[in-house]
Amino acid sequence: MTPERLQWTPELVEQFWSGMSVTGLTQLSFSKQAGRSLVIAVEHLLTRQGSILDYGAGDGHLIRLLCERGYRAAAYEPSAGRSENLSKALQEYDGFLGVVGPSSTIDYDVVVMAEVIEHILEQELEWTLNRIAALTKLGGLLIMTTPNEEDLELGMSYCPVSNLLFHRWQHVRSFTAESLARLVSDFGFEEIVTHRVEFNDALYVPSDRQWGSGDDKVELPWHLRELKANRPTTVGAQNSLLYIGVRRD
Repeated sequence: MTPERLQWTPELVEQFWSGMSVTGLTQLSFSKQAGRSLVIAVEHLLTRQGSILDYGAGDGHLIRLLCERGYRAAAYEPSAGRSENLSKALQEYDGFLGVVGPSSTIDYDVVVMAEVIEHILEQELEWTLNRIAALTKLGGLLIMTTPNEEDLELGMSYCPVSNLLFHRWQHVRSFTAESLARLVSDFGFEEIVTHRVEFNDALYVPSDRQWGSGDDKVELPWHLRELKANRPTTVGAQNSLLYIGVRRD
């Protein structure tokens, strides 16, 4: 019997992520696995006086890391199951600005979408990107990560009970550096740079003063120097895109 493909709906997406939130699979989340690498890669764009929104905050691991570095960050998480846990889980962290609701009118100096855009359903894409633009101050930054040219077929899982194929991480779209920049440009963002990188702590953490060597005299590797200069950079396996854009009027 030929498997059918699962047709994702907003209700199924909510059920999927609420269910995932109570399993050990949360240990495999992007921010849990690669959050330190991401923070180090973009830290030159952040200020401790500014405000950051983690859009699609999951279990809050990226916010924990940002607060640990002295930054001020808020969380938005569309999954009700995860969102309910964020306030309690993060309330003890200095710099945590709270959980943002869907009707919030606050805007931020930096909005981070780490491994989010590939999950958004077609019928919700325009609304989401308009919402991202509204949450980003004029002149503020959008930082996005997503898999680089992902072959969605290789991420499929099969359920023998329902005879359905579905992406194991609920990915519904794949991007190149060019297609990602083109998409968000339609919503008021001008690309500064898009890097093709591998988020692997071994490539970022050893030379870091706080999480790594602790020595501020350690010379940064070339790829970190290029990242901090906002020059298009390739790092490691290049399996992730790191997009940085500015919101224009």
